[in-house]
Amino acid sequence: MAERVDLLVPAEVAPRLSMSDGAVGVAALRGGVLYVRDVPAAVAEEWIAQNPGVRSVRRRPAVRLFRPRVYTYASVVCLIAAVQVVIVLAVDGAENLLWLWLTAPVVLAAAGITLACKSIPFEHVRFPS
Repeated sequence: MAERVDLLVPAEVAPRLSMSDGAVGVAALRGGVLYVRDVPAAVAEEWIAQNPGVRSVRRRPAVRLFRPRVYTYASVVCLIAAVQVVIVLAVDGAENLLWLWLTAPVVLAAAGITLACKSIPFEHVRFPS
């Protein structure tokens, strides 16, 4: 079985490539990039040599909707809100339900941690320019 490679192809280069060379799947990504999966290694080397901007990748890029700074700010807001909810529930003097104590801070903290992870620029993550 021949070795297969995944490629990222800029949209302006895509019309020059003959996609009948054995590529199995093509998907458009945000930012004018095509993700071409399972291209034979020989064909991929030829495409990379002939076309600037074509590069091989190990996995499909995860495209984020916002810039990393937006995810960072949202993460900080969620984590501060989680702490504030605990403080308000502790000092408001009213009898609060147990589910409120358990869910509100945990959901806000989980959202903050998720957003913080989304702000990390991993190799396979593409942010808008």
